[in-house]
Amino acid sequence: MVRNSLISILLMVPVAGVYGQLSGNNLFEYQFGNLPYTEPWDLSTHYDQLNLGYRYKGLKASLRYEHFLSQNQGSTYATLSQFQVQYMKEGFELKVGNLIETLGNGLLVRGYEITGSVFEEEAYRTRYGFYRDMLGFSAKYSGDHFYFQALRGKSLVNTLPPILPSADRRVDLVEGVETGVSFYYQTLGLILMRNSNPSEKDYFYSLLFSGGLPGIVTYNFEYAHNLAADNPVFAKDALSRYGMYGSITFSMGSFGLSFEYKDYHNLLIGAGISDPPTTIREHKYKVLNRSIHVPQLVDESGIQVEGYYTFSGHEHLLVNYSRSINQLWQEFIFSEFFVEYSFYPGKRNNLTLFADYASDQFKAENTRYAAGTVWEYMVTGNWSTQLHLEYQYVEREGTERSIIQNGVVILGVTRSPGISLSAVWEMSNDPYLNDRPDTPQRETGFRYWPGFEASFRINPSNTLSLFAGKRRGGPACTSGICYEVLDFEGVELRLKTRF
Repeated sequence: MVRNSLISILLMVPVAGVYGQLSGNNLFEYQFGNLPYTEPWDLSTHYDQLNLGYRYKGLKASLRYEHFLSQNQGSTYATLSQFQVQYMKEGFELKVGNLIETLGNGLLVRGYEITGSVFEEEAYRTRYGFYRDMLGFSAKYSGDHFYFQALRGKSLVNTLPPILPSADRRVDLVEGVETGVSFYYQTLGLILMRNSNPSEKDYFYSLLFSGGLPGIVTYNFEYAHNLAADNPVFAKDALSRYGMYGSITFSMGSFGLSFEYKDYHNLLIGAGISDPPTTIREHKYKVLNRSIHVPQLVDESGIQVEGYYTFSGHEHLLVNYSRSINQLWQEFIFSEFFVEYSFYPGKRNNLTLFADYASDQFKAENTRYAAGTVWEYMVTGNWSTQLHLEYQYVEREGTERSIIQNGVVILGVTRSPGISLSAVWEMSNDPYLNDRPDTPQRETGFRYWPGFEASFRINPSNTLSLFAGKRRGGPACTSGICYEVLDFEGVELRLKTRF
């Protein structure tokens, strides 16, 4: 009923003028192909996501429509997946509908959306936008020295697709309040939250401290704990549920240094509404991004230290060290040391070098080396070329010791601002990837993923992207959110439109 009313309002609103403004964007994705070793090889599917928004003074309204069409009829759907009405005036904000909300640093509840990402689970073989929202309402007030937020809604389990009933995808009812006071750039806050689902009802509180000296030092600290009659509010025994996160950052001119600390214990809430900071560096390089350590919220503690320095010739040095400890049925330690150096050898060259050493006992990868370079050469005018080289060496223990090698080569050419072409070649001899499920024998050796990518900006409102070949899947992490990307062989076409 509410969704239908909102649609009717939006359809009656003039596109522009004194009555407000209507805007939107659309993502269309077509695939001709399938997972490796899967029939039919020529599977034809397409996904579309349409977002419409209306704004008039302090009033905003929006909706999202998604559909997926496939030869596999069981994975096809069409749905109005989101809607929202928002009103803002003089520090007050009221939202009703699908909300992306976070309390504190996300130790208790975190909403997010990976813009432009399309998610697919192998079990369901349907694609949809990747976000974790909450269906309900929130109210906020923000003043000079005081802020307040209250929210109530059903959180989305975003690993379940829209082909399932909404009741199965929204099992957690989240109710929370966050409030705080600020003086002289320092803020003290408090969170109270209840999460209810058919199997349990949990109560939590959280204490927040943040602030610093603007432009020099900033800090952020949060301590969260469950509230139970038989458990002290600061207890840290094996049965307690708590989380602690702290960070401090120092910057002065060309130098910066940051330190982060985490301690999470039994902090997996409900179907997974919590998503605290990882304190692990998120890499842009493919071989490192796939190897990122994902925090285990049953029990994990650790630190991250990062520093950078920019030299007088605009050379840039970054050094990062992180370490995490999991106390599960035994102790598992993850540690990583990463260094990156960027410089300009000549007027037309931009060169970046990186090296990485890691040990991840949870994956039985006690030794992991990686190195690579990104070289950009300005040819003339708006034209440039890029060369990416990445290599990773892994020693994996298990029933038998494996030496694994992963490699990435990307050669591209770009004309700013509208054209980008690149050839991508990846290789790996990882036995987890190379054994074909459609043959009785066990395959060894190397597996290769050759591909071609192109992007063309038709005009300021339309961008067309093309992929053809074999694309390697695996873990991908963006904005602290990690998810699985499936392998793909075929052709993929994307059209992004803004209006």
